[in-house]
Amino acid sequence: MFAIGGVVCHQLPERSFFIGTHQLPVCARCTGLYASAVAGFVVWCLFRLLRRGRGIEVPPRSALVVLAVAAVPTALSVAGGVSGVADGTNLGRAILAIPLGVTAGAIVAAVATKDLR
Repeated sequence: MFAIGGVVCHQLPERSFFIGTHQLPVCARCTGLYASAVAGFVVWCLFRLLRRGRGIEVPPRSALVVLAVAAVPTALSVAGGVSGVADGTNLGRAILAIPLGVTAGAIVAAVATKDLR
């Protein structure tokens, strides 16, 4: 798991969550991003199921705008950490990644269900 996580994440122990004494294979920000992406994907699919397979056509430009706006909290978190202005906590990093993760997961689901073309 750490080899796979290491491809996309720095895996610094001080920036990672632990379960007991075991470090998760990605940092707190990546944990928030990936967990919320799964949630966004599932919610989009459930929404589509509730609509009995009738999707909502999403214009690609709209999806891109929403994705860019959703990336702002994560970008500010990264910028604050890199600049040393506001590094935040692991929980804060994970929470600030949630809007981007949920949006990205929903967009992937919309593409998979052909609601976004």
